[in-house]
Amino acid sequence: MRLFFLYLFLSSSMLLMKCSTTAPTQATGTADPKAAAIAKEVMQAMGGRKAWEDTRFLAWTFNNQYHLWDRKTNDLRYERGDSLVVISNLDTKLGQVYLRGTQVTDTTKANPWLRRMYPMWANNSYWFVMPYKLQDAGVTLKYVGEGQTQAGAPADILEMTFSKVGVTPDNKYLLAVDKKSHLVTEWSYFAKYTDPNPAFTRPWTNYQRYGNILLSSGRSTDPNDRLNIKDIAAPASVSPEIFSSPKPINRSLFK
Repeated sequence: MRLFFLYLFLSSSMLLMKCSTTAPTQATGTADPKAAAIAKEVMQAMGGRKAWEDTRFLAWTFNNQYHLWDRKTNDLRYERGDSLVVISNLDTKLGQVYLRGTQVTDTTKANPWLRRMYPMWANNSYWFVMPYKLQDAGVTLKYVGEGQTQAGAPADILEMTFSKVGVTPDNKYLLAVDKKSHLVTEWSYFAKYTDPNPAFTRPWTNYQRYGNILLSSGRSTDPNDRLNIKDIAAPASVSPEIFSSPKPINRSLFK
C-alpha cells in the first residue's frame, strides 16, 4: 500500500499503503498484549469501533487529490486539479473517467486511470485513516517501549508490520501513541521491515471531530505542506448524483 517516493518523483501514486476496503467488525490482526491494549485505547480515543464502522462517507484532499469514498458500496470519486474526475468502484475496478467534463471513451486512455484507482486510494486513505487500521487482518503490532516524539512528547512506541496483505507488505512503521490523549501523534516509515532507519518521520496532529469520529489533518509542521489533509468531511449522507457528476464538485458542500 505504500510506495512513498513514487508519487513524489513520478507524479502517479504516493506511498501505496495497506487499507482494507471495509472496516472489520472485530479485531483480526495480531499483537502482543501491551500493543493490543494500546490499539484499543487508540480506537476508543478516536470515537470507538462502532462509530468508525457506522461512518459511511469520508471526504478528504491529500497531495492535491480529492476523494469522496462510500465505505458501504466502495464507490470512489477522485478528482485531481480542476479537470480530471474518475468515478470507480474499488471492488469491481470499473468506472468512468472524465477530462474537462467530457467522458474519456478511449479505453486505452481510460483504463490505466481506472487501474490506478485502487492503489491510489489505498495509499491516500492510509495517510488519512491509518490509526483506525491498527487491528486489521494481516497487521502485526509489537510494543517497542516508551519513547518521545520529535516534539519531545512522551509516547508509547508501536511497531507495525504486515503479513501478506496490501500492495507493499514489506513496509514497516513505528507509531508514537501519546500517553495522555492515547492518539497516534507521529509515524516513521520504513520501505522494508529490515531497514535500520526510516525513510521519513512525520507528525499526526490537529485532530478534530467529524461526525462521531476524530480525524487528523496535520502531517507536517509546515502548514503549507501539500501532504497535510484538507477538505475533511464525514457527511451523514451524500446525494447519488455526486457519484456521477463529470465535473469537479463544490467541496464546501460537506463542511
